[in-house]
Amino acid sequence: MTTLRPERYSALAIILHWAIALLLLFQIGLGWALEDLPKGAVQFSGYQFHKSVGIAILLLSLLRLVVRLFKARPAPVQDGRAQMLVASVVHVLLYAVMIVGPLTGWIIVSTAKVRLQTMLFGKVPWPDLPVGQAWHEPAEVLHGALGTVGMALIVLHVAGAFYHHFKREDVIGRMLPAAIRSHGAIGAAGFAAIALGAGALICGLFLSFSGNKSPAAASPSEIASETAAEVPGEDPSAPASSEPAVAESAAATAAKANPWKLEKGGRLGFAAEYSGEAINGSFSRWDATIIFDPEDLPGSSIRATIDLASVDSGDSQRDDMLRSDSFFGVGAHPTAQFISTNIREMGEGRYVANGTLSLHGQRKPLALRFALNIIGDKATATGNATLQRLSFGVGESEWSATDQLKDAVSVSFNIKATRQAP
Repeated sequence: MTTLRPERYSALAIILHWAIALLLLFQIGLGWALEDLPKGAVQFSGYQFHKSVGIAILLLSLLRLVVRLFKARPAPVQDGRAQMLVASVVHVLLYAVMIVGPLTGWIIVSTAKVRLQTMLFGKVPWPDLPVGQAWHEPAEVLHGALGTVGMALIVLHVAGAFYHHFKREDVIGRMLPAAIRSHGAIGAAGFAAIALGAGALICGLFLSFSGNKSPAAASPSEIASETAAEVPGEDPSAPASSEPAVAESAAATAAKANPWKLEKGGRLGFAAEYSGEAINGSFSRWDATIIFDPEDLPGSSIRATIDLASVDSGDSQRDDMLRSDSFFGVGAHPTAQFISTNIREMGEGRYVANGTLSLHGQRKPLALRFALNIIGDKATATGNATLQRLSFGVGESEWSATDQLKDAVSVSFNIKATRQAP
């Protein structure tokens, strides 16, 4: 290890310092707000995003520690013994918060009774730690305290930087881009950095309370439009002759079928049976793209996308279980999707849409029966379908016994829609 002391920190150290600082402030704000989020899909999405940001902080902090240990850095500014001791303790504790905070969160996730696959920003699977249940409660207590401790340390760290700044010692400038050299510019940049940090904290709080547009809580229609070729269980490289492609092609070339827009107030529900007791639930976030005309059924099609994290069965613990890897596995498979391949008339105002349901990484045929009443440009539809949960890998392992939890699950819907101009 070299003993040469540069005047400034390396470019990599500077980038890591500010990236971690902003992420940490954001994460603390997000963590404080999570418990106050509405129960259900919004809170679930907030926790999923919180986990992703935490792992990002952990990885960046470990890299920052390696850079600090093996890359030459400026010498500490000389000061009184007490001041230098406080500065060293604050630095050490900040690294502890940056590393122990995410680690305790990782332990909490790994030892939770309801296991959910962690997907970093909804894309990369992240494993659980091989630790026992006894670690859960201590990790939870420590993790909760580290938010407040972290904010206190950040305040002390910033106060120390300004203490040296007002003593006309260029401490802040060593951790700023090289282009900022004059003392006045460094002061302005320091205040700008504080403003950015405060902005990140406020942003975390705002994102938590709004809860509608975080990456993990995108609406089903947004998910469908952005990842139409990445439906769970589908092969994006499938040939053009695949069934969904045929349905879409027919819809695109239809001469009569018109698009329909769903009205608010529709319901998508499900019913299952456990130990002789009926379990009824619904999904609060779902959407459908409908192209339909009774006189042009070959040119009609249905594509419905469901946000599985929005499940509501009237019991929050049961909902968490349904979101877990034992059932929907929403970390790896956040949506289910039905795509029709053909629609047939079964009688006056009655139809069946044959298609495929993508759920839990599996694609299986599904027949969706529905009754339709069209008056002018308004339509009302009610329908149902029955699926076998085990064929989709839903509720396997300890839940695979069908004497308690029946294999058959019925799905029903009630919607209203308005015809759109072609």
